[in-house]
Amino acid sequence: VSTQSTGDRFLLCNGTPDPTVQSELNTFTSLSIDETKSSTSQDVNACLGDVEQALDLINELEEVMTLDKQLDIKDGHDKFKEGIDSLQELIETKVDNVTFNVMKTAEKFADPDSLNLLIEKESPRVKFSLWGNLAKNPRQKSFQLETDDFQMEIPKTLANADVAVRLIHTSFDFLSPKCRSFYSQKKKTPAPSRAASVAKASAEDLPPQPSATTPIPEEPATETEVPVEANNDNLNVEEKRPTTPSEVDDIDDEDVVDLRAMSTVGGVMYLDLLKLPPQAKKVGNWVIQDITESQLERIPNPTPEEEKEENEEQKEGEEGEAAITQLTKELTWPLLNMSFSVASNAVFTEEPQLARWEDSQQCWRTDGFEDVNFDESTGQISFKSQFIGPICTFQDTYNNMPFQSWEIRPFGPGCVIFTLIAASVELEISIKENLCCLNSPEDIELDGIRNKWLPAHILMQKLVAAGINVFPSEDADKYVSISVKDEELEASVYEQMALSSSAFAFSWSRWNADCGEKRQIVRAAENLTTHPVDEDMWKNYSCEPRKSYSLKCTDDDDEMFDEKVEGTQFHPDLFHCLKEGATTEALDVLAKTSYTFVDTVSTWLFATKVLTFS
Repeated sequence: VSTQSTGDRFLLCNGTPDPTVQSELNTFTSLSIDETKSSTSQDVNACLGDVEQALDLINELEEVMTLDKQLDIKDGHDKFKEGIDSLQELIETKVDNVTFNVMKTAEKFADPDSLNLLIEKESPRVKFSLWGNLAKNPRQKSFQLETDDFQMEIPKTLANADVAVRLIHTSFDFLSPKCRSFYSQKKKTPAPSRAASVAKASAEDLPPQPSATTPIPEEPATETEVPVEANNDNLNVEEKRPTTPSEVDDIDDEDVVDLRAMSTVGGVMYLDLLKLPPQAKKVGNWVIQDITESQLERIPNPTPEEEKEENEEQKEGEEGEAAITQLTKELTWPLLNMSFSVASNAVFTEEPQLARWEDSQQCWRTDGFEDVNFDESTGQISFKSQFIGPICTFQDTYNNMPFQSWEIRPFGPGCVIFTLIAASVELEISIKENLCCLNSPEDIELDGIRNKWLPAHILMQKLVAAGINVFPSEDADKYVSISVKDEELEASVYEQMALSSSAFAFSWSRWNADCGEKRQIVRAAENLTTHPVDEDMWKNYSCEPRKSYSLKCTDDDDEMFDEKVEGTQFHPDLFHCLKEGATTEALDVLAKTSYTFVDTVSTWLFATKVLTFS
C-alpha cells in the first residue's frame, strides 16, 4: 500500500510537494505564506482552490500516519504533525488575506438590492460567505445568506458600525483535537495490525497524545491497574487491560462538551465579526482611500459585566483614565437572533446539541445560548446568543451502540457483504479487495458516500462525519454497556474470520454475550453463492484461547449447552475448525484469497468490534 501511494504521488506531477518530505513541505508553506501576505488578489474561488490543495496534503499526511499506526510505526509522526500545523496556518492566512482584500473595495461586490457587501462562494469542503454593512440602513433588522440558510439579527449598535460578518462552513474539524477530552486518557496498549479506529482519525493532527485506536487485545488484568501518564508511550507489553470501565478524566464543568461521549456532525461554522476597512471615495477624477495595514481585524465578543468591572479597576491602576476610555468604547450588542440549517447529508437520530468554541479554554461549551429550537422537519436551528465565533452541532457518539445484530457473507469472488444493524440505522457495505462501498441505508441523504467505492478508512471517516458512528473508541466501555471479552482472543477471532470470509458467512450468536470472558461464540456457514445463508445452515462455533470446536447447540435452542458436535475434533483456532468440514471448492476459494481483501475485512471487524458491542 505504501509503495502504491508513493507511485501515485510521483505520477501526480501537479506541482505540489510530497508532504512526507519535510524540506519540500517547509519550502512550499513558507513561500506560499509569504506570497499570500503580499497578495492583493480578490479571487475567492482561487483562494478556495488553494485551500482544497492544502487539505489534500493534510489528508495525505493523515493517511500515512493511519497506515503507520496499523503497522505500529511511529517514526516521523512529530514532523508530520508539524507539517499539518503549517498547512492549517497556510489555510487561515489565505482565507484571511482574500477576505481583507475583498473588504477594502467592498463596493465592487455590493448587492444591488441592499447595497451591502455580499459574496458567497463554495468548494467541495468549504463554504465562504461575507456580508458587509456598507449601506448602514437603520431599517434593516437582519440579513440572510444562502449558505446554510444562515440568518442573523442586526442590532442598532451594529447597524451604524463599519462591520462585516464572515461565515465559513467547513466539512472538517481542526478545533476538536485541541481539546483535552478529545483523546482517551486510558492506558495505551499495542494496536493490532489492521485495527485502526477511525472515529477520530480525520483530526488526529495536533498534540502527540494517545489516539483512540483499537488496542491489541491483551489478557485482562487480575490486579489493580497502575495509573499511567497520557503521553507515556513506553508501556510494558505485559501490562493488562482492566475489565472495569475505562479510567478517563471526568470533566468537572457540565457546560464543557465531553468529546469522548459527543461528536461533531455536519462540520464547523466559523462565524466572525470583522472591522470593515475605510472605503475609497471618489472626488472628481480622484479616488481617495486611506492606507491601512493589510491585516484582518476581528471584533471581540462583548465582555461580561462582572469581568468588565474587574478589567476597569485593573486598567485604572496600570494605565489611568486613557485605558478606561478605550475600554468603554468597546463595541457591544445584545442577544442576537440567529438561525441556520443543519447539513442535508448529516444524520441526526436525536435533537442536535449546539456548542460554541471557547478559545481561551480550548474547548467546546454549550452555555451562551438561549431559546434554542430545532425544527426536525426543516432541519432548522434557531437560537439567541451574544457570542459570535465558531459553532457546531454535536450528538451522542454512541447512539448506535450496542449493535443489535451483524452478518458478513461472501458475495462473489473476492467480495463480501457486511451488514450491521445498529440501534438507529442499518448499514450494508460491500467489501472488494481494498475498496468498500456503502449500499444502504437508502432512506437517508448520504450524498457523496453511498454507491461509491472508497478505501476503508476514507469511508469510515465519511460515515462518522455524517453522524453515523459505529466505531467504538478505546474507552467506549465507559459509555456503552458491553460484553467484556478477552481482547487477545477477540483479536484472534477477527483475524480467523477475515481469513475465511471469502468462503464462509459469519453472524451474531445470541449465546455470545453470556458465555463468559474467555470465550467467543459465533455463527458460521459455508456459502459459495451470492444468496443469503439459509437459517438451518448456520452452526455455532466456540472459540477459546487454546481450542475451537463446533457446538451442537444452536440459536434456536431454549438453553445453551456446551456439547461438541459428534465426529468433529478440537482445533487450535476457528480457521482450522472451519476447514475441517469445508468442501473442496471452499478450500480452493480460501487458497486464492488475496491479502488485501483479508486486510480490508479485518479492518472493518477490528473497527466495529462486533463481538464485544453486539
